[in-house]
Amino acid sequence: MKNRLRKGGFTLVELLVVIAIIGILVGLLLPAVQAAREAARRMQCSNNLKQLALSAINYESAFRRFPYRQGGTDGPALNNKNRRSGFISILPYIEGSNEFQNIEGGGNTPGFNPPQPPGGPEGWNNNYHWRISPSFMRCPSDPMANGAGGLNSYSMSMGDHMGRWQWELNNHSNVRGMFSNRGHAAHGQITDGTSNTLLYSERLVSSQPYPNATGNTGTVARTVRHRETIAQVPNVFQNPLLCRQVSDGQFLVAGTVHQGNGGKFWHDGHPTYVAFNTILPPNAPSCVHVVSWGDGDPAILPPTSNHTGGVNAARVDGSVGFISQNVDTGNLTIGSPAWGETGPSPYGVWGALGSKSGGEVGQPVD
Repeated sequence: MKNRLRKGGFTLVELLVVIAIIGILVGLLLPAVQAAREAARRMQCSNNLKQLALSAINYESAFRRFPYRQGGTDGPALNNKNRRSGFISILPYIEGSNEFQNIEGGGNTPGFNPPQPPGGPEGWNNNYHWRISPSFMRCPSDPMANGAGGLNSYSMSMGDHMGRWQWELNNHSNVRGMFSNRGHAAHGQITDGTSNTLLYSERLVSSQPYPNATGNTGTVARTVRHRETIAQVPNVFQNPLLCRQVSDGQFLVAGTVHQGNGGKFWHDGHPTYVAFNTILPPNAPSCVHVVSWGDGDPAILPPTSNHTGGVNAARVDGSVGFISQNVDTGNLTIGSPAWGETGPSPYGVWGALGSKSGGEVGQPVD
């Protein structure tokens, strides 16, 4: 009897085995691909911080002082109410000269009436230049930063104290951090060393709606990440640990009043929009004494990111590094140092990185 020759090809079982093997390989490779993409996003985030730091250094070279956090002009014809963000000041040093000149010049802008004042209008004015932030203000790892608007993924260091607006106004030359209300830090004030003092770090753009004066009361637990909003905690300025009570470690506790204004107005210099402080560690909850639109203060505003384990941060010497969310924070049961107060930070290594003249030279800061 003649042998029947088998035709070439795969059986159904063999095909299923091959598909299963491919599926396993894809499952093994996908996390690696995602990790590689996040590494690239994190590198871009770090590069943006580097450019911000270098622009502030170049500003200092030109004016012998660093930019303010908020300042500007006030008066009948010059009315940005001294709220203009220091990010506007550094535009000429980070490829934004044309935009800066247009803001400074004021005048007619297509689609806007009346004409814009020199230096720009109030932060809450629907100004053409305020509506869209530059690309270097947005971190690729921050999902909300991809939206429309004047968004910012980066913030300025207030040091180891909480933003209290009136105190800053009266003591702007004696603040412990690098940026303040109408105050300009000088190199001679950085006695802790430029490599030991922070300039900029990350803060996620809030995922929550911008609130009214009463805030937004959530009723369901585990729906709002604490990194993406600012909780109301009365008297938090007396005991920063109170801020921990509004979170289960990742999400806000149900019923917490919170405001979603962080990172949404790159041009407005109020702390809750464009600043961070070195009290609670990176990626901890943010809290404000009273929710009041964007003007609530005093506030605890740690830097936040979606990077695993911490945040990127730039120092006064222009270097950029990663700071762990497990950094030493010292004694968090006491209020922040008074304006103009000298001496080491009560908030350990983290507080020392924020203060520019706390006398912590020689101790490890990472």
